[in-house]
Amino acid sequence: MQFDLLRAFPYPVLRASVDDYIDGDIQATIEFTESEDQLELTANVSFALSVPEIVKEIEAGRAAYVVVFACRDTYFRKAVTSNTPKFSHGFPAGYIRGEVLIYPYVVAKTKIDDFSCKWINAEFGDGPFTFEQGSALALEVPQSVYIDRDAFKPISSVFQLIKGYDVPDNKWRVDPYNEKVSIFVSPDTKAKIDLARNDSSKKSILLNSIYLGAVIECVSLLKYEPEEVNDYRWAHIFRNRCAEMSIPLEKQSASSVAQELMKHPMKLIDAYFFKADT
Repeated sequence: MQFDLLRAFPYPVLRASVDDYIDGDIQATIEFTESEDQLELTANVSFALSVPEIVKEIEAGRAAYVVVFACRDTYFRKAVTSNTPKFSHGFPAGYIRGEVLIYPYVVAKTKIDDFSCKWINAEFGDGPFTFEQGSALALEVPQSVYIDRDAFKPISSVFQLIKGYDVPDNKWRVDPYNEKVSIFVSPDTKAKIDLARNDSSKKSILLNSIYLGAVIECVSLLKYEPEEVNDYRWAHIFRNRCAEMSIPLEKQSASSVAQELMKHPMKLIDAYFFKADT
């Protein structure tokens, strides 16, 4: 079942921007993670509900938290219910991709009689209230996320290393004007880097040198020349990752944003080199 946030109900429903309740709130956070074998996506759901009377109905089994996932690209739709505010649900790879619409709410599992709450707007009368089975008790603002396989990979996955026959051995060059960001290095340097990728300690140096520098350059473009790169796939991935990680792209320096996007690569240097001497 899908509910319109602004729909008029004949009974009080807790929701944003509507004063059916004079106090109280409902918030839902949904984050996606990918399994190591890339065969399943998991939605990790967390509800915050501040109306004790509605929480009591859920705890008594008369109501439940519900999240509806709707994917236009795959024609997939599923309602997931829970009696606890934190829960997870797995989706086989391919079931959802592209834009996924998410509708969180609380629904009555059975008929609820004699419901009272001091925060219900007086316009509904003194109560108590009755909710029929399937009635919405609370609605959260619908959410939209974009599921992209690349979104679950390290940010360095948006880069491609390419032989640049005009690039000296001790230099590298970034070309961000394509769907993926190209990093050009000399043929000899590329051969060495390809070998280094299989060694964790050498990989940590790569992440803190070439890749960190490339990420900083890309973030700078997003901050100061967004109209030049906004349409590229890598730019969408960068912005989506900033949103998911709550990174204020416009307020932080490019170097600070880059380090957060790469999950602080200096930690790898510390793990493989500095701590080895202690």
